[in-house]
Amino acid sequence: MKLLDKLLRAVSLSALLLVSPAWSQAASRDFELAQNERGNEIDRWQGMSPVEKQEMRERYQRWKNLPAGEKEELQKNFDNWRKLHPDEKAAARKNFERWQKMSPAEREQLHERWQEYRKLPPERREEIKRRVRTLRDMPPEQRQELRQKLQERRERFDGLSPEEKHEATEKIRERKQRGAFEEKRRSREQPREKRQHGREK
Repeated sequence: MKLLDKLLRAVSLSALLLVSPAWSQAASRDFELAQNERGNEIDRWQGMSPVEKQEMRERYQRWKNLPAGEKEELQKNFDNWRKLHPDEKAAARKNFERWQKMSPAEREQLHERWQEYRKLPPERREEIKRRVRTLRDMPPEQRQELRQKLQERRERFDGLSPEEKHEATEKIRERKQRGAFEEKRRSREQPREKRQHGREK
């Protein structure tokens, strides 16, 4: 029994000695990351003006007084922020700066447009996202050319009488409805064509 006990201790000790370098390396890396992060926070704090430090203290107090659900939601948002790619963070900061520069009327208009967007059917939102991605992926010259065309159209539209504007708006609406109808028809016919094509083989 003593021999078995000694053997188990020896195996446990050797396993601990073999595993511990990997564990200690991971722990060491985590510790270094935490220290670097803490060092950055200390540097940032020391670089703040007294007014900025007071703002941070007030934010902390507001945080402490939040209900648990709101804290959880904010923490989740913060974690999502930390996971973002640096380019995505830069874009978000740029959008926030634009938001800060907007007048209250512009903010309200943007908010209304966002609410309208959220009410759209998922298919329409996906179509809008696809168009935005296409626009974003265009070369700058092509984007500029498209902006120019849209500006010219907008100026022509602005020069129309109220009756002409109404007619033009109705025509656009009809085209969209026809386009949506045509798209639905095509999507219904596509499976039929595939089935027929499959039977012909």
